[in-house]
Amino acid sequence: MSLTVYRCGKAKYRKSLFSGVGGLYVSGRWTPRGHPVVYASEHASLAILDYLANYRRLEWLPDTVIAAAEVPDEVSIASVDPTNLPKDWNKPTPPETLMGIGKRWLEQGQTAVLEVPSVLAPGESNYLLNPRHPDYTLIRLGKPQDYLPDNRLL
Repeated sequence: MSLTVYRCGKAKYRKSLFSGVGGLYVSGRWTPRGHPVVYASEHASLAILDYLANYRRLEWLPDTVIAAAEVPDEVSIASVDPTNLPKDWNKPTPPETLMGIGKRWLEQGQTAVLEVPSVLAPGESNYLLNPRHPDYTLIRLGKPQDYLPDNRLL
């Protein structure tokens, strides 16, 4: 059974939503700046929640898109075991060791997808996609759809 992941982004970047180019300019919890990477979530609601947590302060909410991507079974997925993470892995300012995990995963290039635990929804997962991995071309990228958050979220 294939895996479907979801990603939100600013509407003006809809054409590059799954390009990973943002990782060249911005660090994330799991990856340092300078590496193309796509952050996605296992549920549309979690993708929206992550987007809200990261971009609400930038007032990007009214101009948002969401898209799904299907990861077929033949694409290997590595996983981060939460029990092996430092105690403070889920703090707002994460320990730098997490960036090391993602950087090693990207540099080793063994899989196109890395499953990581969600900070915002315990028990759920986010997924890092490596656009430079050969298997990335097997992932079916959906067309971004406009998403207008409910006013209660703004």
